[in-house]
Amino acid sequence: MSQCKTPLLLWLAVLGLLSGCNLPSAALDPATATQISARQTQAAGTYPSPTPLFREEPAPLQTPPSLTSPEPVPPQLPVLTPTATLDMPVPEGMRLYYSQSGDTLAAVASHFLARPSELQLPLALDEQELLPVGTPILIPDNFPAEPAYPQLALPDADILFSQGSGSQDLEAWIEQGAGYLAGYHQYISGQRMSAAEIIRLVAVENSINPRLLLALVEYRSGWLFSFPQDLEEYQYPIGYYAPKVTGLYDELTVTARVLGQGYYGWRLGTLDHLTFRDDSEAPIHPALNAGSVGIQNLFAALYTPDLFWDALYGQQGFLALYTRLFGEPWARAALQGALMPAGISQPTLSLPFLPGLTWGLTSGPHISWQAGTPRGALDFAPRTGERGCYLSSTWASASAAGLVVRSQRGAVALDLDGDGDEGTGWVILYLHLAPEERVAVGTWVEADAPLGHPSCEGGVSTGTHLHIARKYNGEWIAAEGPLPFILDGWQAYAGVSSYGGWLIRNGETVVSSATRDPASEIRRDP
Repeated sequence: MSQCKTPLLLWLAVLGLLSGCNLPSAALDPATATQISARQTQAAGTYPSPTPLFREEPAPLQTPPSLTSPEPVPPQLPVLTPTATLDMPVPEGMRLYYSQSGDTLAAVASHFLARPSELQLPLALDEQELLPVGTPILIPDNFPAEPAYPQLALPDADILFSQGSGSQDLEAWIEQGAGYLAGYHQYISGQRMSAAEIIRLVAVENSINPRLLLALVEYRSGWLFSFPQDLEEYQYPIGYYAPKVTGLYDELTVTARVLGQGYYGWRLGTLDHLTFRDDSEAPIHPALNAGSVGIQNLFAALYTPDLFWDALYGQQGFLALYTRLFGEPWARAALQGALMPAGISQPTLSLPFLPGLTWGLTSGPHISWQAGTPRGALDFAPRTGERGCYLSSTWASASAAGLVVRSQRGAVALDLDGDGDEGTGWVILYLHLAPEERVAVGTWVEADAPLGHPSCEGGVSTGTHLHIARKYNGEWIAAEGPLPFILDGWQAYAGVSSYGGWLIRNGETVVSSATRDPASEIRRDP
C-alpha cells in the first residue's frame, strides 16, 4: 500500500480541516533545492560541538563548547531477546525478521510486501494481535532490491511522550544553553509563553517527546546555543518557510504532525515510502521500527535525497547531536522495555456520560489529535435540543477511575494507573470541556465522576461535543486493531472515510451522524 503522495507543503494547507487541535492554516511556498542546500550548509557550521551537556539532570554550563569535528556516533541496535530460536537455516527466497514492540502480523506483512498468511512463525496468532517482542518470523523476500536507509535511528520511546517526558527540566536545559531560546516568548491563545512552555505544550498535546523537539530546534536553527543570523530566521526555527506558519509553536506543531505521520503510518502499515523535499520517493526498509520511520519521515520532508543521509545519520547529523546532548537513546529505551508488549488489553471503560442519559454519536473513529495520529477518537454530543457552540449544562463523566494529570485548553487527561505520569500506562483524553467547573489537576476521580461540561473549547469544533481518545505508554491507540475501543460493551468500528463508523453491541448498531439522526442516539444503561 502507498500513502498519499501529496507533498508535505500541501498537507499544511488543510490544517483547518483537522479536529481536536490548535493549528495554523496556510498554503506554503515550496523552497527550491538550492535554498534548502544553502540553508543546510549554513546550519552545519552554526551549531556548537555538542559535548555531553545534559543527561537526566542538566550539568552546569559556563561557556558554549567550541566547534570540533567529533567522531560519528552510529545508532546502536536494540537488544532483542528472542521468544524462540530458529533451528534451521533461512530458506532460499525468505527473510528472517524478529518482531518489535507494537508489531502485528498485518503490519509486518505490509512492510515486507507480503500477505499475513505467507508469514511463518512459531506461534498461532491473529493477524491483528500484538506480537511478543523478539518472535522470529520467516517472510518471503519480495523486494527486487534492498531498500535504502536500513539504519536504525531512534527507539519508539524517543519519539513519543513516553515515561518521564513530563518531568524533563526544559527550563534548565534552555537557560544553560544561553541561546535565543532563553529569552524567547510567544503569545499562544492570548497567553504569553516561554520557549520551554511552548515545547512542553506541543509535546504533551501531541504526545511527542519534548527532548526530541528541543534537539530538532537546535539542529535546524541553533537556537539552544546561539542566535539567529538574519531576520528571516527569527520566524522559522525548524525551517518550513510557510508565510502563515511562523514562530516556535506553529513550526513545532507541524513537526509533531510529520513525525506522527511517519510513526503511525508505519505502525498501522499504511506507509511504505519516504517522500523527500523535492517530491522524489524511496521505499522504507521493512525491518525498521516505528520510531526510526517517524524521524526518517521528518528528515525526508525537510531535505532532498542528496542531503538526507548526512543530515540524519552523518558525522555532524542530527542523531550525533541528539546522542551527545541526551545520551545513548537505545540504552535508555532498553531500560524502559517494550512500549506495546504482547498481552495488554484495554481496561473496562464506560460511556463518557452519566447512566440513564441519551447522547448522540456524532463522529466515528477519526484522528486522535491532529493529522498523522491514528483514527482512535470518538465524538459524542448531549441531546439537549441546543445547536451550534454552547456551554452544555450536562456533565461529561469519567469512563474509569484515575488521576487527572492535565486540565487545560479544553482537555482533561485521566491517568488510569494513577502514577501521575501521562507517559505511562493507559490515559484517556477528553477534549472540548469548558473551563467552567472543569476538574482540576491532581484530582482523583472514580468512574462516572463529573469531569466538565461539553463545549467548543479547545481545538477545532463546529458544535458542542465531547472528543474522547486513548493512549498507552504515550502512543495514540487506533479504535480498531489489537486494542479495540470498547465503551460499556459497545465496540467501535471505522467507516471507509474518517469520522464515519459505528458502535456495535450484541447485535445492536449505533451509526455516527453529525445530524440528529435517531440512529446515532445511544443510551447508557442505568
